[in-house]
Amino acid sequence: MYRDDLARIHHEGFSELARGAAPALLAMLRRAGHRRGRVVDLGCGSGVWLRALARAGYEAVGVEPSPAFARLARRHAPGARIEIASAHDVALPACVAVTALGEVLSYCGPNGRAPDLPRLFRRVAAALPRGGLFAFDLMVCAPGPPMAYRTWRAGRDWAVLVDVSEDRRRHRLVREITTFVADDRRGWRRDAERHVVAVSARADVERALRAAGFAVRVARGYGAQPLPPRRLAFLARRR
Repeated sequence: MYRDDLARIHHEGFSELARGAAPALLAMLRRAGHRRGRVVDLGCGSGVWLRALARAGYEAVGVEPSPAFARLARRHAPGARIEIASAHDVALPACVAVTALGEVLSYCGPNGRAPDLPRLFRRVAAALPRGGLFAFDLMVCAPGPPMAYRTWRAGRDWAVLVDVSEDRRRHRLVREITTFVADDRRGWRRDAERHVVAVSARADVERALRAAGFAVRVARGYGAQPLPPRRLAFLARRR
């Protein structure tokens, strides 16, 4: 997922969440007494949040499974260390905070299997000191009709079309993503990706966080940066 074209489109056209969340997350770190230290960002994307961390004096470490995103992150956040790996498999170093912006923890594997969030929460807790922070957002269950819509966005030399459908029975959300990028040789280059994310029950996530040793509160965004519909931010602190 997130091959070259979609990674670039995401950086240019969909970085507002990471950019908008940065001030609130930095303030949360400082209020917790973490004015310096290592922060690990799982699913770091093109490195927008890592760049803000490094500029604020933190040791920024990004974990990103997409090689295309990792290349962008190294370019846009040269002060950060980037590791190509899955958030669910990487060996987490000792750190003062772990973040995962943009529902990255929800992504299902190639076999369609939902991520093991309780296991991940325990691993994150083991990497954090008492008072360490864990901030992430997920797609959550909600009453009403299942999500089913089409949306698009265009830039100077690209366009992206996204078809969204929700399978309530399997607790899955599917995004069929088609990208179009201007190509001097062929006019327009087309690519397609299929992204499947698990839809979680809020109560289950909170229960698993508490079982892993976290105190948690839930918000509809990161400070002044709202999340899209059906997404919630889980702001946890290691007890």
